[in-house]
Amino acid sequence: MNNRIKEAVLVLLLAGLLILTGCEAIPGLPSGTPQSGSSVSAETAVEGLKAIVEVCLEKGSFFSGLLMDETAAYFYGFAGASVSALRLAVERILWLKGEGDDFASLAADSRYTDWDEIAEICYASPYPYYFEGLIHELRGEDEEAIDDYLAASVLANYPETGLNFLALRDQSVPELYALRDELRALEDRIYEQYSPDLFGYERNPCNGFPEYLLADAYEKLEAEQYDQAMIAARYCVRFNPRVEEHWTCAVTAALYADQGYQAALWLEEGLKYFPEGEGLNHLLSSLQDVLKGGGAS
Repeated sequence: MNNRIKEAVLVLLLAGLLILTGCEAIPGLPSGTPQSGSSVSAETAVEGLKAIVEVCLEKGSFFSGLLMDETAAYFYGFAGASVSALRLAVERILWLKGEGDDFASLAADSRYTDWDEIAEICYASPYPYYFEGLIHELRGEDEEAIDDYLAASVLANYPETGLNFLALRDQSVPELYALRDELRALEDRIYEQYSPDLFGYERNPCNGFPEYLLADAYEKLEAEQYDQAMIAARYCVRFNPRVEEHWTCAVTAALYADQGYQAALWLEEGLKYFPEGEGLNHLLSSLQDVLKGGGAS
């Protein structure tokens, strides 16, 4: 993490800034502060995370049935990023315990083995940063671990009592392999229902904040980087769909990028939140004009 991002994280911490996503914070996060030494068993921590995943899958299925794709993606993505991060941490711990000829072979049958890639599945999840920090700590890389723990802690879904999966290091190799296989099966369940689109959006802790994403989208619109603006706007509506401006920004970016179909999808979902929204209804009229003129892509 570079110094600029470190400073941003520290500012957020000192200011006590906690911005809840419009999709609501996920309930029931495991208790315990990072590396606090409190007696949280690995089984308790893992079961807590699995309970969250079940809630997310239920909500994802519900919104998917309503054809509210971005809202569904928030919940499915939160489940996927969180479980994949834990599974990668388990594999890294196995590697630290001497398992596998190399890490690539150890994780060969896993879907995602890169922290940045897992984080992009849902930037609103604190688990990718947390588990990456845990592995840094176990490797004795204290500065990197602190950076990651701080990044995790500023996100809206980070619990006030913290996270504690440190007991994973004390599990036996057979126990870790069994957990790894269980998590892979849970990933199969998630990704059979949801296939995340990854755009290579640069990772930083601010990505979990819709205000930052909206500003980034506007900046890219001004620079006429319309495809990039769509990426930032997509995450913005996904993490807080309860602000009409987020949807108008997304639809506008898609129209400028000549992506009429995506603009129509976002407009339809946005109007479900804001059926009387002035900005969205103005865009609806504009999109209808585009469609009548045959200009949609």
